[in-house]
Amino acid sequence: MIELIKLSDPVLLQVLTDALAERNILFRVDNAGMNALMPLPSVMDARVLIAEDDIKAAELVLNDLELN
Repeated sequence: MIELIKLSDPVLLQVLTDALAERNILFRVDNAGMNALMPLPSVMDARVLIAEDDIKAAELVLNDLELN
């Protein structure tokens, strides 16, 4: 899996994961709940990982959501 983006905002993370799931893009989120334990910016951001085959489609989702 390839890292697509790091996010510290849980709302943006939810929007992105909903959009990826809607398009049947295979993904995994690492460190999703870590901001609650360490609320320091960019110390423990959630990492969205994408299957290599889906990276182009996932980048289009980022463009659509204006997250890049």
